[in-house]
Amino acid sequence: MTRSIRWLACSVVVLLAGTGCASTRAPPQGPPGPNGPNVPIPPQAVDLQRNIQFMLSFDEDKDGIVTRDELEAGLKRQFSAADLNGDGKLDQSETQAENDRRWRESGTASSPLIDWNQDGVIDFAEFASTVRTLFEQLDRNRSGTLAGVELRVPVARRPPPERRQERRS
Repeated sequence: MTRSIRWLACSVVVLLAGTGCASTRAPPQGPPGPNGPNVPIPPQAVDLQRNIQFMLSFDEDKDGIVTRDELEAGLKRQFSAADLNGDGKLDQSETQAENDRRWRESGTASSPLIDWNQDGVIDFAEFASTVRTLFEQLDRNRSGTLAGVELRVPVARRPPPERRQERRS
């Protein structure tokens, strides 16, 4: 009996350790650089890259610039698609369906709809608030458009090799 308990306990430990090792993923890697192999991309840069790609999905004419008009038109299309009964607001079942769609599309990176004013429905302002806020955060020069460096993830530069050796000493 003791032998089977030990065997069972060892099996559980091996199984848990194997599961833990199998579920760990290496962090996303950037492109190879002049100073060495791929360097892991920091989580903030991954989030920024995801947000930029999301904003570029509103670039209707695919010119690499996202205007406020393109953003609003895209949001209205998305809202209309989620508003199945066409009453200009999302009821609980429509909200759940949209949140489920977002989860399937983006997983943990999705932003769920929240009834901020707690009136039991999601109106267009509530639907668009998170995306509008993201647009404002990325629009660093407050031009009302996202273009150029606003749609690029900054590249972290490594110090030249001689400076890296000085820091080790």
